[in-house]
This record gives sequence, structure tokens and C-alpha cells, in this order.
Amino acid sequence: MKIALLNCNLFDGNKNSDIKLVNILLDGEIIEKVVDVNEELSDEYVKIDLENKYVVPGLINLHSHLFGSGKPSKTLGGKSKKQQRIIKFCGTKLGQKILKGLVKKHVKEELYSGVTTLRSSGDFYYSDVNVRDLVNEGKAVGPKMIVPGPAITVSGGHGDGTFAMTGDTKEELTSLVNLNKEHNVDYIKICVTGGVMDAKKKGEPGELKMNLEQTKTICDLAHKYGFKVASHTESNAGVKVALEGGVDTIEHGSFIDEEDIKMYKKTGSVNVFTISPALPLSKFEPSVTMLDELSIYNSDVVVKGMIDGAKKCIENDILVGLGTDASCPFATQYGMWREVYQFAKYVGVSNKFALYSATLVNAKILNMDKEIGSVEPNKIADLLILENNPLEDLEALRDIDMIINKGTIINKPKIKKNKYIEDKLDTLL
Repeated sequence: MKIALLNCNLFDGNKNSDIKLVNILLDGEIIEKVVDVNEELSDEYVKIDLENKYVVPGLINLHSHLFGSGKPSKTLGGKSKKQQRIIKFCGTKLGQKILKGLVKKHVKEELYSGVTTLRSSGDFYYSDVNVRDLVNEGKAVGPKMIVPGPAITVSGGHGDGTFAMTGDTKEELTSLVNLNKEHNVDYIKICVTGGVMDAKKKGEPGELKMNLEQTKTICDLAHKYGFKVASHTESNAGVKVALEGGVDTIEHGSFIDEEDIKMYKKTGSVNVFTISPALPLSKFEPSVTMLDELSIYNSDVVVKGMIDGAKKCIENDILVGLGTDASCPFATQYGMWREVYQFAKYVGVSNKFALYSATLVNAKILNMDKEIGSVEPNKIADLLILENNPLEDLEALRDIDMIINKGTIINKPKIKKNKYIEDKLDTLL
């Protein structure tokens, strides 16, 4: 079907673009043309008058875990017995069925909140891979998905004994990369450092866990297979090992120095900013987060490191992408708009730059900028229609009037949100 979207206030996603009044012509799932509002159109188009509403590219979420809702829980910290039982249950036939249902529900929430492309960042038992295939086959509703399967870690590392697969020797790590390849993943996720909820010392949320040789073993093999490698990395020591080892995307990030900047530029690696969980965990009381004082203190360290690293990367023309780290406490599957908002607020970029980062920059990081990330001819028709101008207030992304996902129109998308979480997060705006 050919569709003409009339009277659109368009921000096309490019860095220096301004909003302009246009008509957007779609041919199936492809953007055919962007034309002047006065250009005469043939009768072959189904015409939809958007009445001067605002149109922006669909958001791209570069970092989301799809098994959780973002609801705070004591089960998430450390390696509790309850957590172990849940993970073991997920491996059963019934558990896999429930897990698949949760992931399907959450990818729909991502889409209905404006995310038309989603890179997940580690799953249980290849649940994201399975749902990606369902979405691609038209058997589930969701955005385009890029998935890594389970993360790879080392003994004592982030996710060891919980959400990640563990190996230490070259042979073990090689076997895990090959296992993910056999399951038809899209990229490889590793954990070079520890994280906030498994830290043992105050001020060390990103303790180095994976050494250079281990990191390089995984990256070299992954690159041989054509995979990119993303690393959970929350300290400067981790950044150094990850960059030298060949990691393509530094997830979360940390404080960086001149040596790191040179290495970023040498390798072409990028930074993926994910402040959505760390910020509330650093601001809210333990009674709210259900985490201990150590985790709250270390969350604040992570927030400051993320902001420092992102600012320095931007100042030095190193790409910074955005993701929500959904499933962590207070990081919901419908919170990408908050990530964009907080990026502008805390890193100090303009609303336009923040939206550009969540669309075209994220597409560049995925090597998909020829297909998605901006509203231009011959790209996929992934569009958000908003009542208000997001360049004036990014909170406009919170309420979406219409989503066009690969040319398919979703009118007035509705999501059942957790009011308690939303109210608490709104105190940080």
C-alpha cells in the first residue's frame, strides 16, 4: 500500500536538521519520498493528514535485557538462593514457556513505547533469539531485534552462576563463542568487569574480571565469524582491557583518560550510555531500591563514570549510543524516552543531539544507518508521530500518537505501566 502522511512537522534524525513542514510518502515498508506540502499527489496514495503533528525516526534501544520488568526486587542482588531457583526453573519446559511469554510481552512494550529497533544484551536459554525469530516470521509483535544469546563471563565475573555462561581457558571461551554461533546469534556479549550488584568493595563497582588474553580470545574469534563484541564494562581498568582486547562497544562506560581516547579512535570502538537504572539506584533510599548501601554508593560511582566517559567521547568525536539496560531495577521496557531525556540533562547535550543519538547515531553503531535511523528516501519506514515538539521538550516522546513500524501503522499504542515506578522516576525529571 502507498501512504501519504500529510502536514508533518518532521525532524528527520540528521545531526544538523531542523523541523520542517513536509509530506512523507511511503511505499509499503519503505520511505519513498519526502516532499513539499504543496506538491500535488496522485490518487494511488492513501492520504493521512497528521495536522502538523511532529514526526521523528523510530527510537533505537542499544541495550536491553528482556526477561525483567524493572520492578525492584531483593532477588536481583548477588546470588541468592531464590535467584538460583528461578534461573534453574527457567531451564525447565514450563519455565522456558513462561520466559518466552515474558520476552514476547516485553518486546511489544518496547515497540509500543517507540522503539522500532532493539539490541538486547544477554538472555537466559536463548529466549531472545527465539522471540527474534518469531518477530521476523510475523508470529510475534515487536521491533527489529539484534540479539547475542547468553553473555559470556569468567569465574567470579559478572553473571557467573546467574545469567551468563562461564569459561576461563582459551578452549572454554572458544567453545562458548561457537555455541552462541550455532544458535544463530547476531553478536557476542561479554563481561570484562563486575557490576554494581555483585561488587564487594565500596568504590569498585567495575572490578576487572576478564583479563586481556581472555578478552582477546573471544574478540578475535568473534571478529573472524563477522560478529561484533559488546562488553559490560564499568571501570577505567575495564575500559583499557576491553579496548585493547578488541571490544567494539563499551556498554555502560566509565571515567576515561587521554590514553583511552587515543585507543577508542585507534580501534573505532564506541561507548553505549545506559544511565536509566544507575541514576535512580544512586538517588533513592535502600527501602525503595531494595538494595544495600554498598550498591547505592557504587551506583553513584557508575553514574559519575558514565557521564564523564560520555562527555569526553563526544568532545573527541567518538560515537556515544544510548540504551536503557531494561530489566534492572527502575529500568522498564517502556523507558527509552527517559534515557534520551536523562542523556540530554546529565551529559549536557541539546535535545536535538540527544534525539539524533537515539536514532541515527545508534543506527551507525549497528552498521544499519543505510536502512534505519533517519527519515529519508529508500530507508525503512520506522516513524513516531507525536503531539508535541520533542526538540523543545523530550518528554514529548513519552506519549506517542502513532507508531509506524516497517510501514505498519499502530494507532494510539497503549502500555500498562507500573504507576509506582513511574511516579518515583518522575521525581528525577
